[in-house]
Parts: sequence; structure tokens; C-alpha cells
Amino acid sequence: MKVTDNVYYCPGRLFDSNIFIVASQGELVMIDTGTGIFYEELKEQLKKDGLSIKDIAKVVLTHVHVDHSGGLAKITEESSPEVLVFHKEADSVENGGLLTLADEFGIPFTPVKVHVQLKEGDIIEVGSLSLKVISTPGHTAGSICLYEPREKMLFSGDTVFTGGSFGRVDFPTGNPQQLVSSLRRLSKLDVTYLFPGHLDIATGKGSEQIALSLKYAELMISP
Repeated sequence: MKVTDNVYYCPGRLFDSNIFIVASQGELVMIDTGTGIFYEELKEQLKKDGLSIKDIAKVVLTHVHVDHSGGLAKITEESSPEVLVFHKEADSVENGGLLTLADEFGIPFTPVKVHVQLKEGDIIEVGSLSLKVISTPGHTAGSICLYEPREKMLFSGDTVFTGGSFGRVDFPTGNPQQLVSSLRRLSKLDVTYLFPGHLDIATGKGSEQIALSLKYAELMISP
């Protein structure tokens, strides 16, 4: 469903992450892909919104856990988007392995070629929008968020959720202190729209949601 002039939101089902489509001036970028289990349902949902997988120009992963990346192979079979992944986790997308958590979820992961290895501060242009890459380790070492300063939108992956929640730190490369540091960094952004990897989205007062998550994380994690 369309939630802003430029963002479509496909809520996650079961293990699936939320999926977002950023659309501007005819260009479509998908942020995260879900597991791929509900791929046909995803296509139908996009069709209802007047969108098509074949029109996706880029796919950006906030991190490589299979609930965010498992659908990537099916998308690349049907279309030919550029795949963008933070440099610390690009190898896991191209070769699979422990970091995808495919075995833990019991969901197969099919490796896919990465076209762009993202770094801190990179800008992903989507029509008139600019998504800035912010390295936010903690849930995984290669987790990222994407921030659009003019629209005040933050795509936060599994770093921060609504309702005071935040990402787990007990998976491979997770780090509780890094997560708190990442939340502190995000709390300095001016965020209206918070689009997390799971749970509900916030279409107003996103900064307040981040502040609440930081407060709880500092109580639960910080020494």
C-alpha cells in the first residue's frame, strides 16, 4: 500500500521482513525482499498498486539475514535490478553462509551477484530522492539504515523498530554496545517517517520512536 507520495509498504508475513518500494520520477528501488516464501503474493500486491517486479531498478538490503534477503534470487530471475549491499556483508550474498541464518530459519538461500558494495555515506539516488547510507552495526556488523533528509524518512532495517523495540544482538556479528551507539547516532536525525524491517511503521514523530528505543536499549544493554 502507498504510505507517502514516494513510498509503498508491503508488511511482512510470518518470518518475512517488511518490504518497501521507493518510487520517484519513474524509478523504483526495493528495500529488503522478505524470505521469498510469499513472492507470488508480493507480486500481486505490487500489481494492485500499479507496480511490477520487472520495473525494479535497484534492490538494497539493510542486512543479509534470510528474512530480508531470501526473495532476492526470485526477483533477479524475473528482472535485472542492481543489487546493493553494505561491503561487510556482500560476500554472504554472493556465497551464502552462516550470516544469512538460512539454516536457523530453515529457509534456503540462493546466492546472488552484488553489483554495488555500499559504504558509509554513500548516496543512492532514486529520481529526485537521495537515500544516504548510514552504517549502524549492532544487529549485525554490516547493518545499515537509509535516510532521506528532505522527506525525513528513515528505513531502519532491524536496528530500530517502533514501540520502543530494537534489533536482537545474539546473532553472528551482533554487538550490544554497537547497537546502543547506533541508536544514539540515529536519535540525532530529524525523522518523521520511520520504516523498520519488522513491526509497524510510523508516519509521524519517527524521532520520538527512535528516542524511546534508545531509552529502553540503554536501560537493558548499557552497563
